[in-house]
Amino acid sequence: MELKRYNGNPIIKSSDVAFRVNSIFNPGAVKYNGKYLLLCRVEMPSGRSSFVVAESVDGISFNLHSKPALTPEDHNQFYKYVEWGIEDVRITPFEDKFFLTYTGYSKYNPLVILAETKDFINYKIHGPISEPSNKDCAIFPEKINGYYYKVDRPTTEDRTDMWVAKSPDLIHWGSYEIMMEPTSGTWETNKIGNSTPPIRTDKGWLMLYHGVRGFGISFIYKVGVVLLDIEQPWKVIGKSREPILSPELDYERIGDVGNVVFTNGWIPEDNGEVKIYYAGADTNICLATTTIDQLISACE
Repeated sequence: MELKRYNGNPIIKSSDVAFRVNSIFNPGAVKYNGKYLLLCRVEMPSGRSSFVVAESVDGISFNLHSKPALTPEDHNQFYKYVEWGIEDVRITPFEDKFFLTYTGYSKYNPLVILAETKDFINYKIHGPISEPSNKDCAIFPEKINGYYYKVDRPTTEDRTDMWVAKSPDLIHWGSYEIMMEPTSGTWETNKIGNSTPPIRTDKGWLMLYHGVRGFGISFIYKVGVVLLDIEQPWKVIGKSREPILSPELDYERIGDVGNVVFTNGWIPEDNGEVKIYYAGADTNICLATTTIDQLISACE
């Protein structure tokens, strides 16, 4: 299977931002107050990233807020871990709030920061929930057997595997389990990582992930899908053998980082459709659609 690209892509470009930025890309996505809400990464002229909110009534035409929603300077006592930028947020709806997991970048290398919000105006920042080097983290949208669960991607020496851990309080994590490793000799041979927060389905937890393959001195990023066991989410039930989204068009191949499609935000609809928001070449924001059934079939 392949996703259906919106024929008006890209739907958001840097010229749409009210303040000066180098680029806008890699948004977290959620429904909030009856609207589609994206929390987008913007690279500032300094080269360091912050987040800005974009809202839409139809999921296609977005209005961007006039100033950043969250910046490294907002992190107070945790600033030393995010001094070089905050990047690539995943948004997990959980009861009456939203959990945000994103990469904090500094001289200490990347690590995972946890924050929460109820209105995307006020944010409670909990700080790091990993040691470096770690990124690509998402929280599961409900407790499993009384525990919170997360998936992330630590990097150690030559390993870039995806792991699952559990916590009683979102702060203290343990019971680490290896979930998935790159498949040698394929489109994901060099590196994998989580893309989107998991969605519960009748068949298991459904989640998008990215795979990376090197070509000479460059890399190509593609998107796949994986299905996880409901009770033991580190157990893979099935995964796509081929990518479901690859950089093919000019707006995906040409930009700040060429040959990259990267998603960290999707929104399931009541009718089974899924809107997937992704960036092309680390330069813009695009939309593609599919269905839960198609994604599950790709895993089987």
